Amino acid sequence: MLANDDLARHYASLSTRGKCLAEYIFVGGNGSDLHSKSRVLDAKPKSVEELRPWHFDGSQTGQAPASSSAVYLRPRAIYPDPVRGGDHILVLCDTYTPPTVESDSGAQQMQLHPSNNRAPCERVMRAAASSAPVFSCEQQYSLLDPKTGWPVGLPEGSMAGTSNSYCASGAALASGRDFQDAHLRACMHAGVRISGGHAEAAVGQWSYCVGPCRGIELGDQLWISRFILLRMADQFRTRASFEPKPVPGDWQGNGAHVKVSTRETREAGRGWFAVQEHVRRLGAAHGQHLMAYGAGAAARLGPSALTFRAGMEDRRAAVRIPTTVLVNQCGWYEDRRPAANMDPYLVTMLLVCTTLGVPLPVARGSPSGSPTGDASHARSSGCGSGPASRSSSAILDELDELDELGSFAPDTPPQALGLLAAECSSDNFLAA
Repeated sequence: MLANDDLARHYASLSTRGKCLAEYIFVGGNGSDLHSKSRVLDAKPKSVEELRPWHFDGSQTGQAPASSSAVYLRPRAIYPDPVRGGDHILVLCDTYTPPTVESDSGAQQMQLHPSNNRAPCERVMRAAASSAPVFSCEQQYSLLDPKTGWPVGLPEGSMAGTSNSYCASGAALASGRDFQDAHLRACMHAGVRISGGHAEAAVGQWSYCVGPCRGIELGDQLWISRFILLRMADQFRTRASFEPKPVPGDWQGNGAHVKVSTRETREAGRGWFAVQEHVRRLGAAHGQHLMAYGAGAAARLGPSALTFRAGMEDRRAAVRIPTTVLVNQCGWYEDRRPAANMDPYLVTMLLVCTTLGVPLPVARGSPSGSPTGDASHARSSGCGSGPASRSSSAILDELDELDELGSFAPDTPPQALGLLAAECSSDNFLAA
């Protein structure tokens, strides 16, 4: 934490003598934590291809054992840095295991790390390119007092609950508006396709929308928007939380509602039938989706997690369909089940695989040349991605606390839902 704002302004005004600070950003081992490293470049790069790979100590982020701790970063996208300003940049990266050397074949290429959900998501989106999937996400979060851990504007120890805060005005109900407005402007500066925001139903709770974005872009831009939000929380001396229920109480919690459309659902006069078919397929895979929709997703939804229901403009349903879709016979629908801490790569990939029939990457054992040994290491050390970073038994226990999940497909073993990218051979994907 900075001693005072004057010091911050002083150091921010110093000349960098033409050099550029690049913040390499990556997702950690539990699938919802963000990390970053700062790299000094001689000049601002003209494209992401000019940036070199880097590496970090994966034993500190739950992505590697201490005995073989290196995890490599490959730059995938560049954004202007709204916090540092100037020519400084944010660099979104995905993760890889280090290259290995085998006596019979020489140096080997880096392999996908088990925590890398971006690479398989991109392959799935390419396979679905003819359907042109488009996504938006309403990302909810809570602003908390860093000393008490309680929502800003709410007396410490009082139970959180639904209030008159939704789209409200005034400090008593819309506590944190200055932060929300600053975040919107920071995302616009960074080139994030942010489309709005508002106060939510609980005190200290806000949401913003990223999209519409094509394919992989939603995952990239949502992660960057989250990173910007966390960095700004440091400056505002507050704590921003994406936890589904950061404080107890009778309130809806923080979600990440994903709006979906494809070429088929957008087709005039025929899209309504495609929407209905998508919803039918989502209902058949309800249990699998809940396992991939963020830690605590089922607990946030409560007893409604046990059943799948779609409804016209029904925000209590698993999938909401706007009335305009029925009127126009085409359009989009909204999956309201994901928790705020979900991995957008995992969620959008699963939505495409389920609704469009694109083959889903599944775990098939250890990849050749993997320095981590077998797949059991990735699961036991928390190196999995999305639901694999939590054991399948833990997720099912969470559901069992509510009731038996009748819609969970009995012929689908939980380990097949792990989506460990490093264990997915190329024949699991459609040719891109």
